[in-house]
Amino acid sequence: MLNAIQYNCTGLYQWTIVVLEMGVQWKVHGVCMQEPLGEPGGFGISHSACEIRKRKRMWTATGKGSGLVVDEQPDITREDNNNVLSLTSVGEGRS
Repeated sequence: MLNAIQYNCTGLYQWTIVVLEMGVQWKVHGVCMQEPLGEPGGFGISHSACEIRKRKRMWTATGKGSGLVVDEQPDITREDNNNVLSLTSVGEGRS
């Protein structure tokens, strides 16, 4: 079973970091973030425990080394549906 958290970061860097940390602490398979924000000054963002896939207004983070393969389903999350978060586990994750 895939477990994930989803949160609207309201465009704030601090909430983006908090949500990533929550995902690590709660040991979820995926973290879906709406309206995340990178580091101040326009720099990107990274996290030592997560692999982050970035799109315009939606980011998805999965645990590094989790073995989880995620399909973002771009066929239903592109263009007019840019605010849709949709994940499907197509591989094995943490036990």
